[in-house]
Amino acid sequence: MKFKLPRLELSLDLSEEWVVDETDPKATDAYGVYLRSVQHGVFLNVRAENPDGHTLTKDGLLAILRQQSWASAPFDEWALAEGALTAIGGTFETVGMGGEVVLEVFATDGKRLVNLVGPGERKVIAALVPSVKRLVEKLRLS
Repeated sequence: MKFKLPRLELSLDLSEEWVVDETDPKATDAYGVYLRSVQHGVFLNVRAENPDGHTLTKDGLLAILRQQSWASAPFDEWALAEGALTAIGGTFETVGMGGEVVLEVFATDGKRLVNLVGPGERKVIAALVPSVKRLVEKLRLS
């Protein structure tokens, strides 16, 4: 599926693991795309992101991930590279979210930056990471 977001067009191969939750173009323009894991029910918000002076490299993505304002540093960082795409992800502790954690991923093709973020219970987010990695591997930016 292709989505047009401010500053970014992206293509996602959702397979059977993910469904699009929001299809209203006005909502997509304002907030990005919301995907829902079929197996786990977790929502991911996918949106274009500004690199704020960071390089669009693995090191730059790692710096962006580590500067996020959650209640902790990421405790399970991971990286992947698929063709021209590089991605960094990690899970953060939260405050005031009922014990949930937040999975955050940044991916780049060296020109554009996309952010995927979703909250959930610790066990669920841990189980979700392989599916998110498969999703990100099929992500195409333009």
